[in-house]
Amino acid sequence: MIWVIVSVVVATATVVGVLATVFTLSTSRRARPELGPRPPPGPLPSTEGAPAPPPRPGAVDGTWNAMIAGGGLFGAMGGTVNATFGRMDVVSGVLSFTRDGATGPDWSTPCTLLRVRQLGALVAKGDVELNGPMGQVRCTVSREHVNRFTQNGFKDMREQGYAREFVHAALSHGAVYG
Repeated sequence: MIWVIVSVVVATATVVGVLATVFTLSTSRRARPELGPRPPPGPLPSTEGAPAPPPRPGAVDGTWNAMIAGGGLFGAMGGTVNATFGRMDVVSGVLSFTRDGATGPDWSTPCTLLRVRQLGALVAKGDVELNGPMGQVRCTVSREHVNRFTQNGFKDMREQGYAREFVHAALSHGAVYG
């Protein structure tokens, strides 16, 4: 009987240690200079009166399903509590987010005013962080339906590729990696 208790305690401690390590590593920032220049420190310029930039050669437009993470611990861990679901569009140098059921975008900003980065490799989903005039936004992007109540590990791995596509599209329109 004692060996069962000891086994459970050891297993629990191991799981807690692994989860703490994964969470710590996934929230750490790593620079990826190969994806584009880092912006100078300081606030980003305002979007008021900022025209959309001319299309760049090779720029990529696209639409992704998105889940904007809610606040608090659940949002930091990628949970769907308080999350907002909708669609991210990158069209002609402008990134916009339209909530499900809305008739128009909740916010829209030229890509040249954005900092964008894909979160660490230890994050299984297509998690991306955006910084711009709309504030700091952590979101999951996907070409597929974003799950609201269940998890799918194979789909989460595919979403990493969708996040790379999204980041590439934003960078191709003038966003900076960071």
